[in-house]
Amino acid sequence: MPKDDKTWLNISYVVFIVLIASVTWQFCTAIGTYTSWEERYSGWFGIAKNSVSCIVGLASFIWLRASLERRTYFLDSISELRRVKWPSLEDVKRMTIVVCVVVGIFAVILAAFDYVWTKVLGLILS
Repeated sequence: MPKDDKTWLNISYVVFIVLIASVTWQFCTAIGTYTSWEERYSGWFGIAKNSVSCIVGLASFIWLRASLERRTYFLDSISELRRVKWPSLEDVKRMTIVVCVVVGIFAVILAAFDYVWTKVLGLILS
């Protein structure tokens, strides 16, 4: 069942809310541990930490969804991603092998230059 662009946008919004709330929760945990509020105020600090995380996540969602320009931009981005022709698994394997070979060749060349310059500078400085 293919999903339309608005469905993908709503999924992106949910992922965004979860990420922002998670980062806020981790930030509050770090602040609570650093200031030792978590130990002193163990009863209400957990409730406050969860509440702040939810409020920040929902506020960022409201901010993100408030502008029609942002919503249009994200919908256009999703429609552009539909037009991308992704490489096949065989193409990815072949390109990965080419990159590894080229990196290996350049590593050997740089090692040779390093060896030569080390010997030349050793002769000059001694």
